Formats: sequence, structure tokens, C-alpha cells
Amino acid sequence: MKFAGVFLALPLAFFGWMWWGTIRVEHELRPVASSIAGHPIQVDCQGWLSSLVDVEAREGEVHFSANGLPGPRIFLTRPTCKRLDAFAHSRHHAALDCLAEIDWAQPDPLPPGRACEREASPTVYALLILAHESYHTAGVIDEVTTNCYAIQAIAYVTWRLGAPQREGELAAYAMAALEPHQVDGYATPDCRAGTALDIHPETRDFPTELPLAPPGLPRR
Repeated sequence: MKFAGVFLALPLAFFGWMWWGTIRVEHELRPVASSIAGHPIQVDCQGWLSSLVDVEAREGEVHFSANGLPGPRIFLTRPTCKRLDAFAHSRHHAALDCLAEIDWAQPDPLPPGRACEREASPTVYALLILAHESYHTAGVIDEVTTNCYAIQAIAYVTWRLGAPQREGELAAYAMAALEPHQVDGYATPDCRAGTALDIHPETRDFPTELPLAPPGLPRR
């Protein structure tokens, strides 16, 4: 009977450890998402068992009611939460190092398939997803608009997760460069300074305003 108790305790301890890790990540991401949304929201990270049977092609989502009102919760897949958790608990983010060597004035500074794009894009997209879903909970429905707003929030998200300001700026530059290569429904030539999608059209800064602060929604 002692052996049976040990064999039962081991999986219980494992699943308890997994559950606690998920709760910890949700707790860390919640204030970042809430500050972008402008009101308290819940972040739900996908559990290990759920990730094993998940066949949906999405990294995050927010449910809207039939009349277009967003729910107060963000769902993030397990890989996205793990990347954000690793980012928040790393002093050095080696995946973003190559971004400091890029000439952002080039027409296409981070083309798909290049070494730096392959290295940096998983982290950059995880940061984008957290901001993107946060804007959905603020009531922004259109994906193109939400995506462009999220790009302008990446530097803030990066900074709130413990990275230096400059690293946040580089992550934002990277996502702005990747945006034209995104699939239809997310990319637009209007995600640039001075357009209707610029959260702060009163300045020339894009995609990041300094000093870093919750970017909020456009005031027009």
C-alpha cells in the first residue's frame, strides 16, 4: 500500500506543480494586460493537458458577445505563455540581440527567412499576442486595427516584463518590420505614423512613444 501511495503522490505532485506554474504566469501577465486594456482583466494560460489535444490555429483569443462586447478574459496558448514567462524571468534575451545590428531605415529590414527573423520572431510575436488580445478586451474588434495598436504597445509590454527600454524599442521596430509579411486580415499599409491607426498622431514617433507608458486608445 505504501508503494501505491507513492505512485499516486507523484502524478499529483506533478500536476500540482504544473498548475501552480500556470497560476504564477497568469498573475504576472495580468497587470500588464490590464494596463493596456484600461480595466482589470483576467489572463488564462492554457494548461498542459489542454495543449495536448488543442487543434485550433490560434495563439490567443478573446470571446465577444453577440452584441460585440468583449469578455474580461484573455486566453493564451501554452507556448505563448511559456515564451512570455521565460522572457520575464531572463536577465538577457539573446533571441533579440541581433535586432541591435539592423538598419531599420532599409525598405525591408527584417525579411522572412533571414537568421535574425528566425531567431527573434517567436519572442516578438509572443509580446505582440499579449498586447493584441489586451486591445480586444478594450473593445477593439477589427483585427487590422487591433494588430497595429498592439505593435505600438510592444515596447511597453517588453519593458513591463523587465527588459530595458531600448530592447523594447527594438522589439517594436522588429514587429513593425514584420507586419507587412503577416497574413491577410492583419497587415495594412496604414500601420505607420500619421495615419488613422497611429495612437499618437500628434507626434512623429512610431511605433513607440517615449517615455514608455500604457499606450491606450487613440483620442480623436
